[in-house]
Amino acid sequence: MDILTLVVLIITSIIQSIFGTGVLLFGTPLLLLLGYSFQNALIILLPTSIMISLIQTINNIKMIDYKFYKKLFVYSIPAIVLFLFLINQNSLKINFFVGLFLIFLSLKQKIVSINYFFKNMMKFERLYLLTTGIIHGLTNLGGSLLSAIVFSKKISKESKRTTIAVSYLTFAIFQIITIILTFDYISVISKWNLIYWASGLTTFFFVEKYLYLKINEKQYIIYSSFFLFIIGIMLVFNSNI
Repeated sequence: MDILTLVVLIITSIIQSIFGTGVLLFGTPLLLLLGYSFQNALIILLPTSIMISLIQTINNIKMIDYKFYKKLFVYSIPAIVLFLFLINQNSLKINFFVGLFLIFLSLKQKIVSINYFFKNMMKFERLYLLTTGIIHGLTNLGGSLLSAIVFSKKISKESKRTTIAVSYLTFAIFQIITIILTFDYISVISKWNLIYWASGLTTFFFVEKYLYLKINEKQYIIYSSFFLFIIGIMLVFNSNI
């Protein structure tokens, strides 16, 4: 077992437990920096993401924005499967541009012109979701765009987290099916992977009980903007590594 990998799983599980996304979004670039291949990183991260998202979805299934979810299923999922099937480790370097997008989005509550721009952009939801699927299939970073569009909606924090969770759960299920059908998955079940997956699930239950429920709606909006800003900075920085 690698201690750094375990630390990555715990930290990213804390983030996903609060915002509905994080294990794949932060975990993928971090594990790549630790020397994992893209496929091996997915094998470690996907089951953890699936378990957390599944529990978040089941616990608040009535809070899902089903109108949005139906569009996501139609426009994002086929693109994820297709581009994950075509992926190799020298995929398009779009981290920088996604990062800048998220930095600007995180400032929309502070700058009127940015807020106006994103309100108009979000009207093209189908194109946005198709782009999200392509980016997620290529880089595993589509969760950043998913979070961005859901956080922009005027719904409760529970509805935001649950909608992101069910969307991310669907992403992860189709990703892992594609991996099983196209890559060597014999090494997926190992005692170390089981420890990684269990640590993520344990972290979720701890955060759910002692942290998430103490965050009110106003704080959640502030934290979500900060969350998007940090993702953006990380992606811009990682694009130069």
